[in-house]
Formats: sequence, structure tokens, C-alpha cells
Amino acid sequence: MATPQRNGPLSPPHRRSRLAALLLQRCPRCREGRLFKGLLVMNDPCPVCGLVIQREEGYFLGALYFSYGMSIGFLLPLFFLFKWLLPTWPDLLVAVLPVLVYVPFTPLVYRYARVLWIYFDRSILAGESRHGPASRPGGPS
Repeated sequence: MATPQRNGPLSPPHRRSRLAALLLQRCPRCREGRLFKGLLVMNDPCPVCGLVIQREEGYFLGALYFSYGMSIGFLLPLFFLFKWLLPTWPDLLVAVLPVLVYVPFTPLVYRYARVLWIYFDRSILAGESRHGPASRPGGPS
């Protein structure tokens, strides 16, 4: 008996939950393909199911909102913690400390902002035409 193809109508059930796939930075359609092939370089399309991730130029502009939210959620509590721990230090110096702590986490925030945007976009705006590989603008139709 032949196994069905991943992107066919008889695709096998997903092995991971949506949350696990998001946390592991996997494709939102097949939940197996890695979204990133390097620290900051994305796979496009998905190496497993062929889903085109960046459908158009500027697609990841929405990820900036997730990045901003994650950054504020990280920096603001650290600022108040340092302000409480170091009450005699000038405010400007206290504000620099959380930034120094945050800098090593920027690649992680970048990656998860993009992953969250992809999952948000696919869950809110997903139509039948969004599930298949789409051609890029300017490319062959």
C-alpha cells in the first residue's frame, strides 16, 4: 500500500500539536518542516510540504508588532527590577542595563516574532488559496 503524499488530499494526521510546532519553529501546515535553516535565515518554501512562507515582499512587517511586544515584555520588568535593586543609580544608567541583558536574546526574539506572525497570519487569514504553494509576485503564473 502506497503512503499518501504530504501535500495531497489524503495527508497523514499531524504528529505534533499546533503549540508544540510553534515552539519548535515548524511549518504551520505540516508541522514538521523547519522554518529556519540557520540562525537568521529562513527556509522558503517549507522543505517538507512546499508551503511558501514569504508570499510577498514586506510580508514580515507584521512580525515587528510581535517583536515589539516581546521586547517590551522583556525590557520593562527588567527596568523596574534594576530600578528597585539599584535605587541610587541614575535612571539613564538603570535603563541601559536591561538593554545589555536583552541584546543576546535578539536572535531568539527575531525568530519567534516571525514564527508567531506566520501562525497568526495562517490562523486568522487562512483561506483555501493560502494552503497551497503560491507563486511569488513577478514570477511565472
